[in-house]
Amino acid sequence: MSFFYYNGYYSNEMGLIVEEKNIYNGPQPDFELISVPGRDGDVVLDHNRYKNVEVSYTVSFIGTKEKAAALRQWLCARADYGYLFDSEQPDHFRYAAFVSQLNIEEVIRNVGRAKLTFSCKPYIYRKDGAYSEKHTASGFTLTNPEDYPSVPDITIYGSGTITLNINYRSYTIKDVSNHVTLDGELMNAYAGSALLNDKIQFTEWPTLRRGTSTIEWIGNVRSVYITPNWRTL
Repeated sequence: MSFFYYNGYYSNEMGLIVEEKNIYNGPQPDFELISVPGRDGDVVLDHNRYKNVEVSYTVSFIGTKEKAAALRQWLCARADYGYLFDSEQPDHFRYAAFVSQLNIEEVIRNVGRAKLTFSCKPYIYRKDGAYSEKHTASGFTLTNPEDYPSVPDITIYGSGTITLNINYRSYTIKDVSNHVTLDGELMNAYAGSALLNDKIQFTEWPTLRRGTSTIEWIGNVRSVYITPNWRTL
């Protein structure tokens, strides 16, 4: 049976039967076409990012009005991205936000059929890349199984000025007191609730290229935790 998982529940748990799905859309590059007076053709201004992808499911609802209320609470509870995966891609997941205007009473009145739409971040992530790995010795390697570079989450435990080297690129953080986390997707360095962006001495955030990456460090480091976030389009 086809199903999807979102925000802590499977669709079939909530009385939904998936009839149709649209889950394979690719992301669109974000760019502008600019007309320049006196110049033939437009200039492409690339914003160096992808736009969100729309994923949708056409479902039938089987259940009571009480179950319908729980369905509405489940889908509409988040005002942020949640964890979404599908039975056709069980080893991957997306970060998704439910964006349909869902009127449960109308769904029930119309033979319980509705289209559920999610706005998803452009990448599809591997489940086996969503776990943190601990390393205590400099010079370890990680192998990216996907065709696209990933942006890892890195937590370094140590003190003083620390330089992390990934594939011969250096990332220096000064005045580390106990630990620091580098969140490349949010482009933030922090320890707990304290923002430490003033401690970093680099402008390009660490990435893990296709194939094998070597991770080394200089400084007083006890351990490094890396969540690789392997991803594809």
